[in-house]
Amino acid sequence: MKHVAVVMRQSPFNTCRNAEALRMTVGLTLGDHAIAVIFRDDGVYTLLPTQPALIGSLEIDKHLETLRLLNVRLMAERESLTARNLSQLKWDVERLGQHEVVQLLAESDAIICY
Repeated sequence: MKHVAVVMRQSPFNTCRNAEALRMTVGLTLGDHAIAVIFRDDGVYTLLPTQPALIGSLEIDKHLETLRLLNVRLMAERESLTARNLSQLKWDVERLGQHEVVQLLAESDAIICY
């Protein structure tokens, strides 16, 4: 089994990048992979309640819900949340410190950054 970390660093606004990254991550679950999704930097905004259809963007919530149902590990970097004054998120995710994120990445067989 390969350990794969998907790192979401970009804002979900004005782009389909995060929705596509999450859709791709759902596809990764078909293989023999232990998957972790890490939201850091502006990627933590993906975890807020949004209505992407209002701006003609792709759906994010259905991918997050699917990943959750498939027991994919979803995490947010604490320092990124603090820097953006985000405490209340729509999605209940693990909150890891920067050191823990670095350790998880070091132990991964593959890292996919968005």
